[in-house]
Amino acid sequence: MQTVRPLWYVLVAMLAMLLRSPSGAEIILGEPPPAPTDLSGLPGGGLSAQGVTGGFTVNPAAREQVRSFYNAVYRASEGVPMQTTANVATCTPGTNGTAFKEALLRRINWFRALAGLPASVTLNAANDAKCQEAAMLMSRNNTLSHFPSNNWPCFTANAANAASNANLAIGTMGPDSISAYIQDHGANNTAVGHRRWLLYPQTQIMGTGDVPQAGGFHEANAVWVFDANYGGPRPATREPFVAWPPSGHVPHPVVYPRWSFALANAIYTNATVTMRSNGVNVAVALEPLQGNIGENTLVWVPMGLNAASSDTQFPFNGVDTVYSITVTNIRVGLSTTGFSYAVTVFDPDVPGADFQPPTISGPLQPVVGQENAYTFTAISNASGYEWRAGLRSPYEFRDGAEAGLGNFIVETSAGYSVLITSPVAAGNFAFNLQHRTPPVSQLLTLPETFYPRTNTVLSFRSRLAWAWFDEYAKVQVSTNHGASWFDVYSQAGDGGMGESSFTLKTIPLGGLVGRPARLRFNYLFAGGNYYQGEIPGDGWVIDAIELTNAELWTEVNTTATTTTNFTFNPALPASYDLEVRALIFDEFPLDWGPALIVTATTNAPPVIVMNPPEIVGGAVQLNFALTSGAAMNFRLLQADQVNGTWTTNGSAALTTNVPDSSYRFTTSVGPAARFYRVLAW
Repeated sequence: MQTVRPLWYVLVAMLAMLLRSPSGAEIILGEPPPAPTDLSGLPGGGLSAQGVTGGFTVNPAAREQVRSFYNAVYRASEGVPMQTTANVATCTPGTNGTAFKEALLRRINWFRALAGLPASVTLNAANDAKCQEAAMLMSRNNTLSHFPSNNWPCFTANAANAASNANLAIGTMGPDSISAYIQDHGANNTAVGHRRWLLYPQTQIMGTGDVPQAGGFHEANAVWVFDANYGGPRPATREPFVAWPPSGHVPHPVVYPRWSFALANAIYTNATVTMRSNGVNVAVALEPLQGNIGENTLVWVPMGLNAASSDTQFPFNGVDTVYSITVTNIRVGLSTTGFSYAVTVFDPDVPGADFQPPTISGPLQPVVGQENAYTFTAISNASGYEWRAGLRSPYEFRDGAEAGLGNFIVETSAGYSVLITSPVAAGNFAFNLQHRTPPVSQLLTLPETFYPRTNTVLSFRSRLAWAWFDEYAKVQVSTNHGASWFDVYSQAGDGGMGESSFTLKTIPLGGLVGRPARLRFNYLFAGGNYYQGEIPGDGWVIDAIELTNAELWTEVNTTATTTTNFTFNPALPASYDLEVRALIFDEFPLDWGPALIVTATTNAPPVIVMNPPEIVGGAVQLNFALTSGAAMNFRLLQADQVNGTWTTNGSAALTTNVPDSSYRFTTSVGPAARFYRVLAW
């Protein structure tokens, strides 16, 4: 039964919501540390070998390379457990898990690589220990200082030493603190000094310390940013300058209100910045110049954005947008110079025109108990590949809340029941998502990864009531196993009582055919104003959920390969999917490519007899015949060395002579040691 609120309640509630703003821990950055005057106590230079935390390079001109670099490497540093033994209340700095520290280091090197800098920074254990004490000190005193007083609770000489050599933050920790330093919000950070130290080309060794939010104390971070390479020879960089955002393609989540341009020994007293997009000038406001922080840097804020707030995002409408930057009247020594470059802001969840996933070719009816050969297209920046096979089975999902919450992963605030008995669309129960203080996303997520068919449809009954304009009922899908989500349905609140009845929502998912899909219902607060739910039925009510005509794929095996071919030996005469994904930097997987659906059979495979290749009329001829079995498709494969990678010869011409089951491939002459084989299916 719907609850009707009196007019006076509505007016008072609306006024309260207008005055209400989201609460939560604010990210606070102090001023950046001043440049060191004594290098004797700093760790020495010299590159160290890196595994999965560095050694990165990326071509910013290639959209897909940058997109892969963001999705596979940047996002790999998200959500890593801290595993801390720190206790701020007892002044115990403790230690953090190795994987957590590696995630932070990975984030540092990610930013440096995209900026065109050497991206092999390492962590120093002594720096880490001191930074851990500094983070504890800042959290305990809820303030930031590079020169803390010795009468502060939890003060130690190590903490003071680290504080004078580190970027410091409260309200953030781990990899997120690195992104906060690159953003460098705050009225006291017009010079983006934290960014400048992280992107200082000479630096090779840093350190990190983090404490979590606990016992009334905020989370905090300290990142040691100086080493003995300060002021030393400048290493080679992709461009003479260091800009953020850098030239080339840049994912929109890491484009911030403050833009910067750094050039060693530059004087910007008379420098000017021109910024254009789509042929139109973009207004820029130069920030005050400040020296003695890394390389001399010019900073500007486009479009009148509020760079003081950590909540301010750089505007992005979802379409690749090019910004042309020209910086002129830069004085270096006795010369005056200038630079021009372009930044393309893009959505890393959306593939571009240069997206080419690994596509599999091979028999659609592999034979049970036989090694069936397959090839796939190469990915330009891949360091290796994985392929997998999965058994296919039908999948349908129905849930009207009658059996509780067991079918979902539930991530909701405390203080209200997600299961309600009124209002409902059918049966006795419905799901109800409401915002509480602080207002965060309320999530119901299906645990299964399913695969849509062309006729897969999601339907549900929906009622959105007492939702502000900044609150959204969203159905979202992830095709990369939860790394990122996109909307397939979105409805904003109307700022008042909203809907009084349920409406049927029907969402076709056939456009995702063959892709791994996760599904969730997200009652999202976008920032601004919100209604706090007070009775059942406030917010978003969902009932009668149905997902039809989908599939589940049960993984049979996942196998690594360094070549672009593999063999599949099915155990059963059943329907399988075959998928391939690329790895970059040996560790980070990209999305799985399109699935090849095959049906295993017990029929005998075609048997091919191939004669030695002959050179006739300046071309290579390869005659072959089927001695048993049948085939409709043929592909010529070649390799330039024994046990080398087999690749498809796309220029070979096939001649058939069906009556006697003989065939011929004709192709151009290659290296004398080239090997050939024929793939038939």
